[in-house]
Amino acid sequence: MSAPPPGEPFGRLARLAAAGRLPPSLLFTGPPGSPTREAALWLAAVANSPDPEPDSDATRRIAERILWTEASARGSDQAGSPPDGGPWPDLHAVHANARGEIRVDALREAVAASRPRPFEGSRRFLLIAGADGMNPAAANALLKTLEEPHDRLGVVLTAVREAALLPTIVSRCQRWRFPGPAGDEVAARLREDHDYSEADAAWAALASGFDLDRALRIPRGRLRPLVEEARKLATVVFRGLPPLPRARLSERLARAGGRGRRGGGIPELPILFAVLRATLRDLAAIAAGAKPLSGDPGGALAPLAKEAPPKAFADALGLVEAADRAIHQSHGNVRMQLDALLLDFNEIARPIVIARMRAARRKKARKAKARHSDRR
Repeated sequence: MSAPPPGEPFGRLARLAAAGRLPPSLLFTGPPGSPTREAALWLAAVANSPDPEPDSDATRRIAERILWTEASARGSDQAGSPPDGGPWPDLHAVHANARGEIRVDALREAVAASRPRPFEGSRRFLLIAGADGMNPAAANALLKTLEEPHDRLGVVLTAVREAALLPTIVSRCQRWRFPGPAGDEVAARLREDHDYSEADAAWAALASGFDLDRALRIPRGRLRPLVEEARKLATVVFRGLPPLPRARLSERLARAGGRGRRGGGIPELPILFAVLRATLRDLAAIAAGAKPLSGDPGGALAPLAKEAPPKAFADALGLVEAADRAIHQSHGNVRMQLDALLLDFNEIARPIVIARMRAARRKKARKAKARHSDRR
């Protein structure tokens, strides 16, 4: 049996679908891990069900077929065996590639396949998952479809960053916002269903942005090294880095931008940035006397949090978020963005290092004065 349908606002959408009042184009947004894709697929089931209640047997049977069809199309190992009835013929989905990009040829192919009248159900659905990853050509191709909606076709876009979409696309869609899952829910699923240790489950949940499917695509063998790399990067905030080690680190991180894509995996640099953001948030929280978001498995961050004030870690977190956006938008100019990030970390570290050196000199002077007094 398929998983249960998402919670609100899906219930309101389902009522619109049951009443035949769905608009031709919908935009579902929410943070990473929010059930926007699942909501789109369940909505297709409700709209095509002879008993359009989300919990009815008829809707669940169609939902099983639709969920399987979409999971199989994106090559998910969670698809399993085909359900009774086989694939659902009236669903066509477009997903971002390993770089997080939707290209125009993939979009045009899905649009062309969704043009005919429904084969089995009452309404076809075109799902564009991760629509904020469309390149300009793909976005313009989609705009033509939205401007001239086809009879009995529903188009659903899912996105994390609405601002990355063309305003003309957003204006043609009815917008719905979905909440993200709680971090402990994802970590618990990893522990209970996939045999993760407590520490690995906590970090995999954070590294994936609390997205279970994404967490399962992160190789377990690479998770701990990436956590350690993030902690080392965080120390630059209060220790700084000389030019040569900084250049070597920047080059190594740039190489990580392409590592991990083989076999449908996730590039390591976005994972590292996600862990680094979580690490800096935890350090800022601990330095301020609060509890860390990750729970600080093993207590490794507590000693580091004593090395700088909370503002230093908070400022560094803002810089990482800005660099992450810039890398996503620069399409290949990764090394320059990493160089700039490490230089900015050095600027945060400069007053901290100077204050530490002055404190060390004062301490040395006090000890020398004490020795001189003892000799007298």
